[in-house]
Amino acid sequence: MDHQLATPKELLTSSTSYLLHLRDTLALVPDATYTRISTALPGSTIGKHVRHVLDHFMLLLASSGRVNYSLRERNEDTQSSVASGQAAILRTVERIRSVLEDGCSVNVESPVCIEDTLPGGNDRAFVSTLGRELWFCTHHMIHHNAVIACLMFEFGLQPPKEFAYAPSTIKRSQ
Repeated sequence: MDHQLATPKELLTSSTSYLLHLRDTLALVPDATYTRISTALPGSTIGKHVRHVLDHFMLLLASSGRVNYSLRERNEDTQSSVASGQAAILRTVERIRSVLEDGCSVNVESPVCIEDTLPGGNDRAFVSTLGRELWFCTHHMIHHNAVIACLMFEFGLQPPKEFAYAPSTIKRSQ
């Protein structure tokens, strides 16, 4: 199968559309539910999952070519209320737009060094690109959206029909 490289516009559209879908889904969640601790996933809240995915995006977008997702700053205000989560999502969308919109000088094929600790404690580096990492952050968000959907069900809420489905899953089901 022959695939073309994703364009900055496609990455922009993909990441921001999923972020905005998350923001819209949060409108269905009362504040008390946003911060409610799950019994199925002890310690987990909808707000913590929102904060977690946004921390990944913001770390990547603030990087100067070196990223260690394990060392991200945890913006706990994001997990404290639906309004703060939605505001953080909009800030993330604006940051992505500022990096990827037409006329920007950022190349999605720019190399990015990913640093992390492997099992056994060895610190290692991996070579990636800005575009690949933005797609990682988007796909990582989809995975956490699935957890958010499960938490919504646990708390008696109904997530939107296609919330938390990867594009390939949606394509395959059509």
